[in-house]
Amino acid sequence: MEISELDPNIKDTHKELIKQQEKAQKFKEYVQGLFIDLYTQEEFNRRVDAIFNETFRRNRNDE
Repeated sequence: MEISELDPNIKDTHKELIKQQEKAQKFKEYVQGLFIDLYTQEEFNRRVDAIFNETFRRNRNDE
C-alpha cells in the first residue's frame, strides 16, 4: 500500500478520534453531575450505564 493511499484513512481515523474524545468528555461531564450520595450503588450504576448508552451507543446509529 502506498503512502498516498493511507492518507485518507489517517484523516478519517483522526476525525473518528475527535468524535470519540468529544463523546468521552460529554460522558464525563454527565457523570460528574451525579451526586452519588443521593443514590444507592445500584441506582448510581444504572444511571451511569444509561448515560453511557445514551452518549456512545445512540450516536453510532447517527453516523
